[in-house]
Amino acid sequence: MKAYSESGGHAGLPVPRLALNEGRTTYGAWINFRDPAVVDILAAEGFDWICIDGQHGGAEIHELQPMVEAAHLFSVPSIVRVPGHDAGTLTRVLDTGAGGIIFPTVEDAATAETLVAACRFPPHGKRSYGPTRRSPRYPAPVPGNPQEDPLCILMVETAEGLANLDAILAAGPDAVFVGPYDLSLSLGMTFEELTGEGPGGVLAGIARRVAAAGVVPGIYTGESGLSETMTGLGFRFMPIATDSGLLATAARGAVSAGGNIGPRKVQGAAATS
Repeated sequence: MKAYSESGGHAGLPVPRLALNEGRTTYGAWINFRDPAVVDILAAEGFDWICIDGQHGGAEIHELQPMVEAAHLFSVPSIVRVPGHDAGTLTRVLDTGAGGIIFPTVEDAATAETLVAACRFPPHGKRSYGPTRRSPRYPAPVPGNPQEDPLCILMVETAEGLANLDAILAAGPDAVFVGPYDLSLSLGMTFEELTGEGPGGVLAGIARRVAAAGVVPGIYTGESGLSETMTGLGFRFMPIATDSGLLATAARGAVSAGGNIGPRKVQGAAATS
């Protein structure tokens, strides 16, 4: 299927796909900055996937395409967290070629069904066909082929969403992604209480229920220690690092190393009064 305004050819580069259902845990990098060069640097290091945060991150919708392509040039699958449930915004993000969409704050079955359908071409859903914004480096998607559809990932991050988890799962998303910060606020717990409950806690229960429904359980972590804990609870999809966190950690390390090298005063410099 070809749109009249679509480019006549493409470079034949394969679009990287993230297979969440292979039974292994995948660890990604979370992008808060808006510069494609940041994606270049992190994608080159071999993360399983890159997620560009369009909800709380710096990138605007019109800036997403070069960031998605930066990940794809390193054969790293791309995911975008969209700012909400707006159909127009979603269409523009899907047309960039993003391989997965994370939707924030899904709280009921009707919303879940609408969002899943929006990610699927007919006859499986209601996504509109129009790949004219996509780079001609990559072939256009094939409507009707489920392998061409982006991953639909629904965030459960409120008490209401947790109460309706089974109904949300019944809509058939590819993954459920827990937002532990907002969920802890909604449940009246501290973040430390929620993430420290262990195998008998709320998060472990979510992971078990999601996996039992044949859906991949994911959670926002952003650093290795929490990622290890959440992996132990059964989660199989999480960012193990963020660009801003990596920069801050490296900066602290550099300042500390500079302090350990020796005094900053240059030997022989004249004293000032």
